[in-house]
Order: sequence, then structure tokens, then C-alpha cells
Amino acid sequence: MYSLFLECPEQDAELLSSELWEEGASGIQEESLPGARCQLRAWFDDPTGLLQRFAPFQPRIEADQEIDWEQASRQAWQPFEIGKKLYLAPEWDEDPTPRGRMRLTIHPGQALGTGDHPATQLCLEALEKHLPPAAVVLDVGAGTGILMAAAALLGARHVAGCDIEYDSIAVAYRNLLTDGLPPHVFAGSTRAVRSQSVDLLVANINAVTHEALAAEYARVARRCLILSGFPDRHAGRVRQAMLGHGFELAETIEKNEWVCLVLWNEDNS
Repeated sequence: MYSLFLECPEQDAELLSSELWEEGASGIQEESLPGARCQLRAWFDDPTGLLQRFAPFQPRIEADQEIDWEQASRQAWQPFEIGKKLYLAPEWDEDPTPRGRMRLTIHPGQALGTGDHPATQLCLEALEKHLPPAAVVLDVGAGTGILMAAAALLGARHVAGCDIEYDSIAVAYRNLLTDGLPPHVFAGSTRAVRSQSVDLLVANINAVTHEALAAEYARVARRCLILSGFPDRHAGRVRQAMLGHGFELAETIEKNEWVCLVLWNEDNS
């Protein structure tokens, strides 16, 4: 077994991880570095051609001892608390849920959305604070379905999710079913959603996509937007895109250079 080490800007980590999986990686670990950068460590059985393939990312290869992947994965994913109400625990964890907490099961795997990333944690905190009672919620870019599951736990009346990646939708569908939650997910975009049909829209995707979908967000969501997935230097762009559609900034939450914007349409509150 061999480890391939790469360095990249944080905003490129998701795409680079996808490329590593496509090259046959058997596991990937992400570590934050100073200056909004990160290091990716990916494990391969055969390192042939990897240095050339990932030359722009300062590649380095080391030979590893044999690893028990199942045990290593279980040790890497420990339960943790988010906000005042949620307790995130991997699916194999059998420890009791702390008093006063709601258990949100995470399903570590290839798709993003295990609650480990700061942007996901920011969305979870924002949902806890701003989810209206008995709300209808739409998760745009549903990923593993973790934000859908959280919204359901926190009291949403109906939760749906969409993603343009069919593989992500398949993962979300399976996870929600496993957790005993309705898997209302579909492969596609917000264009398939009726105007003014949701109370709260949450999206944990990059700033460029937020800007491109600003008009769609405003068309679909009646009251509240929770937008994350971008570093603080892009927050102004996302905020400005939504101000032009009647949404006012209610709160900015930050963690490790990542930002979550909570915006409300006061006319529909």
C-alpha cells in the first residue's frame, strides 16, 4: 500500500478528491493547512503514474505498512456534538446518545457530507437556530442527505433534496432509508420545484453555483435561505447575489475560514 500526498487550495479539495477516487484510491484523508490550503492523503495499491498525473499538486509518495481499513475508519470517525441539540455518531457507534441531544447518524463513505467539514457543521448549526416550526425544507446539493436528516430531526414537516449527481442521490436515498426517514430525493435541479413551495432552502455548495442559482433560490424559497460551502472571501459575492432578490442577511456564522449566510425574506415571514 502506498500513500500519495497532495496540496491544494481548500476550495479545490472536493474536485481533487473526486479525481483521486476515479484513479482508484482506497481511502482519502483531508488535513487543513495554513493559508486556506489543505493536504490530501490518498492510499493506492499501485502508485504507477500518480506523480505525473497529479504533478500540479506537489505530489509525494510513501510506502505504507498494511492497514486494517475497517478498523482505521472506525477509529477516525468518533461521535461529536454540534450546536446545542445534535449528536453526530457513525452508524456503527453503540454508545448512548447524551441527555438532551438528538442522534444524527453519519455514514462515512466516498460522498461528502459526514459532518466533518466546517461548512457542513455551519449548516447544521444554522438549521438548529433558524428552522421555522413545521417547515417545508429543500436541500439543494443533497450529497449524503445529512442536512435532510438533520432538518427532519429538528422538526421540519417535510424535507426534500435534489442533486445533479445521480450517485449522490443514490447515497442519500440509501442513508435516509437506513435511518428510517422518508427519502424524498431526486436527481435534478431546482427547476423541477414549484415556485414558493418551501419555507427554508439549504445549500452547501460553492459560491459560483450560489450566484448562478440566486434567482432560483428566490423563486423556490418563501422565507429563509441557509447558504454555505465557500470561504469567507466569497461571502460578499453570495450575499450581494441574494440581496437583489429580496433576501436580507440575518446572520453570518464562521468556522475555520468557512462561512454560512442565513438570509430571510421579511415580506414572506
